[in-house]
Amino acid sequence: MIAADKSGSGKTTLTTGIIRYLTNKGKAVAPFKCGPDYIDTLHIQLASGRHSYNLDTVMVNPDTVSDIFAEGCRDADVAVTEGVMGVFDGVDSRTFKGSSADVASVIDSPIILLLDCSGSSFTPAAIVRGIEQMCSAKIKGVVLNNIASERHALLVRNAISYHTDTEVVGVLPKNTDKLVESRHLGVKTALEIDESYFDICAGFISENVDIDTIISVCESEKPISAPKKRVKPDKIAYLAYDKAFQFYYNANIDYLDSKGFAIKYFSPINGDVPEDADFIYLGGGYPELYAKELSHDSLTSIFLRDYIKNGGFLYAECGGLMYLSKGIHTDAGFHYTVGAVDAECRMCSKRQALGYVRAELKNDCIMGQKGAYNIGHEFHYSTLESYNGDFAYDITRVTDGRKSGDGIIVNNAFASYTHLHFMSDNPLISNLIDRI
Repeated sequence: MIAADKSGSGKTTLTTGIIRYLTNKGKAVAPFKCGPDYIDTLHIQLASGRHSYNLDTVMVNPDTVSDIFAEGCRDADVAVTEGVMGVFDGVDSRTFKGSSADVASVIDSPIILLLDCSGSSFTPAAIVRGIEQMCSAKIKGVVLNNIASERHALLVRNAISYHTDTEVVGVLPKNTDKLVESRHLGVKTALEIDESYFDICAGFISENVDIDTIISVCESEKPISAPKKRVKPDKIAYLAYDKAFQFYYNANIDYLDSKGFAIKYFSPINGDVPEDADFIYLGGGYPELYAKELSHDSLTSIFLRDYIKNGGFLYAECGGLMYLSKGIHTDAGFHYTVGAVDAECRMCSKRQALGYVRAELKNDCIMGQKGAYNIGHEFHYSTLESYNGDFAYDITRVTDGRKSGDGIIVNNAFASYTHLHFMSDNPLISNLIDRI
């Protein structure tokens, strides 16, 4: 696992570089991402050419996280996991639940620690020492980032060597031109980046990090995955997938597969019409950037409007909810979209929601019985306007108890800002699936 002292230390660059380097060497690399993030998960998926899985100990219980990890490691030579935020940053100050350290202990993974050493020389040694003492997972190496000179590297390296038990396995010079431009969630999505970026990243990391040593010191037993159950598909699930819609947990797709769905994809941007769908899944993304292509009178919008009106089964999250609304307010004006949900969305300059939430059903509905709940995650820059109906969820933010409403039902369609993990205990989505 690549973990760090804080967000912004360069985890994605280091993880992507290692994965692409090993992949280019002919290794089958199983990529994983701690926590609920979609963008980094897609980056390392494209870098490896294999499905990347989120390992989230807040939305999913530890045993299931271990199962997801083992399944993701099937037929792989190496597993590489990108951590989340700082190594101990989770949802509980005592147990560090949901943190990189928590996930590492669940999957029994050693940690390579990445430190941002800008503006410091000896203090990084104290950070390593403290993390060594507090972390239940083994710290097997340290990579120093934002090193200004050879003298700077020598000072930091000597302090870490003297005061800690951890070896320095890499030194990354200041190299900001290799980083990915920011967007709403932190970086560009992988589908917006030229394929050459991954090879540039691999070259940069392999020139400055001893990847062979990392592989050697982190060797551990491969997890054993249960035999994969084969279910003959008797239904078809269509997932919206293009530059506007690309945020899906691969475990959610596996879940649909296990429920007997053949998985197909369609592009709302291209005007695709999934006419033989038994179920449609609209994931998150950036519909506001492609509002012209997603207009009210596009072939896909017309189809979805009629599909929902006629009782078609559909589940939409975040960007999917925005697309189903009457339209999206942006700096460029108002753009009419599907219009199946009687509300409008407005893009805001500041983030409107971030964090894990408890999504509890207010009444019996297509997603389950009153009081049933899942832990989900919110992250969005838009907000709903002109909605006068009832919300299906009572939302409680996990970290501070803040209350809000979410979830809109239209016939057999359910749309919300909250992202759910279908492998959680008693997943609400199973009640919608059972109706199909």
